[in-house]
Amino acid sequence: MIRRLLDLPERAVEAFRGMLLPVHPLQIDVLKAIACVCMLIDHINTCLFDRASVWAWLIGRLAFPLFSFTFVVTLTESNALRTAKRTAAAGVLVQPIYAVAFADAGFSPWWAGNILISFAVVAYLVELVKALTWSNIVQAVALLMLASVVQAPSSFGVAGIAFMLALWFTLHRVAPCIGSAVAAVAFLNLNPGALAVSVSMALALVLILFASGALRASPPRRLLHPRATLWFYAGHLAVIGSLVSSF
Repeated sequence: MIRRLLDLPERAVEAFRGMLLPVHPLQIDVLKAIACVCMLIDHINTCLFDRASVWAWLIGRLAFPLFSFTFVVTLTESNALRTAKRTAAAGVLVQPIYAVAFADAGFSPWWAGNILISFAVVAYLVELVKALTWSNIVQAVALLMLASVVQAPSSFGVAGIAFMLALWFTLHRVAPCIGSAVAAVAFLNLNPGALAVSVSMALALVLILFASGALRASPPRRLLHPRATLWFYAGHLAVIGSLVSSF
């Protein structure tokens, strides 16, 4: 009986995997489009209206789990290093635009890294876990220490990185229970409003499951260009930054 109870979390995760995997390219694009809309609403509310709308803030909480899912589900050990380099380069280029857009937000100093930096950190950590050598362990610890400073004021900090990394392990590795537990704990600590975040997480999962069921049988076609979300991220920050500077 005890053994069966201990097996329940792993069975639940395996069922979760079965509902989501393999992921259809079109459903990834739908989730990215939804995440972009949520992110735009959140950034307008934060940067231009000082978080005046609670509803806009709640809608904005959906963006991170959706982007995280679409990122880690397509992140494999074979493309981890290439993804880390490409995402880090994009994050460095976007950083000045991000700093200007959030200049008056009141919580994000100019040196605080944007979310692309967190994505790059996760991708490189996935590259490092391919071989648990002392060199890779030292690199991983040093990278997390640096990220704990650079990403702390914004982009969900180390909790966001832990959430994405645990979600990657849940979807791609053999330790789903540990990954799921770390993901849940990390996510609940992303924001002070744990209840609001929990509701947002539930809504995000509903969106994922809905898209999975509705689109899995569709032909293998794409709705968005592979770099469309990156262009949208940089573009909307540039527009918001120009509006912030003009006020």
